[in-house]
Amino acid sequence: MNNGRKDVGTGILRNWRLIKTVSGFVVTVSVLLFGCGCEEDTEIPVLATTSVTTWHIPPIQSHLPGPRSVTVAANDDLVVLDNGGRILVYNSTGKVERTWMMPEFDVGRPEGTVVLKDGRIVVCDTHYHRIVVFDSTGNVLQMFGSHGEAPGQFIYPVAVARDDDDLLFIGEYGGNDRIQVFTADGTLLRQFGGFGTAPGEFQRPSGVAWHEGNVFVADAINNRVQEFTDAGAFVRIITAPDAGLQFPYDLAIAPDGSIFVVEYGAGRITQMTQQGKILTRFGSTGRGREQMVTPWGIAVDSKGRLRVADTGNRRLIAIEPAHEG
Repeated sequence: MNNGRKDVGTGILRNWRLIKTVSGFVVTVSVLLFGCGCEEDTEIPVLATTSVTTWHIPPIQSHLPGPRSVTVAANDDLVVLDNGGRILVYNSTGKVERTWMMPEFDVGRPEGTVVLKDGRIVVCDTHYHRIVVFDSTGNVLQMFGSHGEAPGQFIYPVAVARDDDDLLFIGEYGGNDRIQVFTADGTLLRQFGGFGTAPGEFQRPSGVAWHEGNVFVADAINNRVQEFTDAGAFVRIITAPDAGLQFPYDLAIAPDGSIFVVEYGAGRITQMTQQGKILTRFGSTGRGREQMVTPWGIAVDSKGRLRVADTGNRRLIAIEPAHEG
């Protein structure tokens, strides 16, 4: 699948199948994942940067995990989930301040986290079908959710964002793909979306961001970004037909209102306006300093600096864009 683009190259080819039993029948989605990024669109500017540095992930005994999710906290600290089942808190310069483990992680590791105004850390405990809320030092304060498709239940919760009132917008996948909206204490308010390819539907809504009354969703397997009101009304698909996103796994809103999307399949970052105009791109698949392998998460801090979970390379990448003026 090349979406009409010339830049897919040969690269890494994977056959990804999402199989889910829904009401007695099987839905199968097969996609080809190319990870070369060999021929970039020359007409799209490369993101100008003043620095690109690597933040290391501490090992767990003899195992070196990879980061999955990143979110910005107070003072531009960074909260990271890794695929060892661990939460890590970095300061704004990349020093690890503290770490702790999820309550359980044998079944699978979490994806998706956000920090509330009072410092509580909300984690999508994906494979345990629930949300876990920690205090800033790692004590479990609350859990809510259970396995199922009813309102307030989850199959695989994978993404979470908050608004200015700390309402939680939680995305899930697994055949009942939707966004559910909760208060910070876990009370369900509403839900929107559904599994599918039509406008307003999702196949793995793996990134969610709230901005000034609107919700932006990285609809990963449908290779697009969608916009909704925070009441749940579908607004539009904002990605242009020639955007060529390759598995957009996460997104974040910059201080100037632009959207940074991290692409799992292309090993790169795409910056676009909220109207879908592509502004810049950065990176390609590989092991170099400005390359990524299957990146899963992205965050933007108060100064517009990017923090990327370069999962396949088992590292974080800190990018400082060059600002005009």
